[in-house]
Amino acid sequence: MRKGLYEVIEKRKSVRKYDMNPLDSVLLQQIKQFGEEVSPLIPDIRVKFNVYSYEEVKSLMAIKAPHYVGIYSEKKDNFLLNAGYMLQQLDLYLSANNLGSCWLGMAKPSVALPEAVDGLDFVIMLAFGNPKEEVHRSSKAEFKRKTLEEIREGSGYEEALEAARLAPSARNTQTWYFICKEKEILVCRRHTGFVNEHLMARLNTIDAGIAMCHLELALENRALERNITFEEIAVPKGFIHLATVKL
Repeated sequence: MRKGLYEVIEKRKSVRKYDMNPLDSVLLQQIKQFGEEVSPLIPDIRVKFNVYSYEEVKSLMAIKAPHYVGIYSEKKDNFLLNAGYMLQQLDLYLSANNLGSCWLGMAKPSVALPEAVDGLDFVIMLAFGNPKEEVHRSSKAEFKRKTLEEIREGSGYEEALEAARLAPSARNTQTWYFICKEKEILVCRRHTGFVNEHLMARLNTIDAGIAMCHLELALENRALERNITFEEIAVPKGFIHLATVKL
């Protein structure tokens, strides 16, 4: 199911220019099918992916693409983490299949983009389609990311945290932070300090879910058994604990 996703992490990029011709219907159906089979971070949260055409939502989008996919979710504890975790798998799947994609953190529901579907609330969306620019990075040097030392306390788990380090984030804020202990990784995020703290807190929690997707894929690639818990744990001032990965 998730085969090939880890390998694309080091070359995935946000694509902002697209061929506006719609994708082949068979390929589009394969993408929708993958969305229906994406692994959740939290299994008991109901989610749904809805795919839209440019014509359906064009008045709302800063990036012009032939297709968009929105994730809708129950509003349960950690639903934002779960949404980021799940939609990032689709993002990586698109990249693995040489299709462009880009997170659209500022997309808002309207008449064209419903606020709720089947009792689930809109969370966030991706643009996607055939790219009109390079779909992949030529090297890791093209990433503008914080160093591993800036996002980690403690030591160990370099391969997994390197994958998390390369995750995309709103405004490239990279607020995730990992506290490494013996046989566990505490997943946290920093307080942003932005004026619009509520919006950025929402986006940065989704970002942490994206980073957790990369972290999990790296651990899975090494066949490491792990268990994720969400019980609150005290962390240093300025950080918010989100989850614990027990190894």
